[in-house]
Amino acid sequence: MTASRRDRMRPFELIGLAVIVGIFTGIVVLMSTRNLTVSAIWTGVAFIVMLVASATVVLMIRPRKEELADIEEFEAGPPATGSARTPKKK
Repeated sequence: MTASRRDRMRPFELIGLAVIVGIFTGIVVLMSTRNLTVSAIWTGVAFIVMLVASATVVLMIRPRKEELADIEEFEAGPPATGSARTPKKK
């Protein structure tokens, strides 16, 4: 079973949100201090804090039944086949 497009885009949504919060914080700090170095530092700090906070919230969400079935299927590994191929020695 392959992941849906929404599931594949989920990490980019979180990174995009963190970028927006970081840029907003950087602009606010730049307007109030007029110091580019301080603004860049606060932009990075806000980006990292938002990224860690959103990742923590995502980890706290309980998986749905379908996701639990996918996890169990993934942990079970590939189905066993009748014969294992081994390379022939010459």
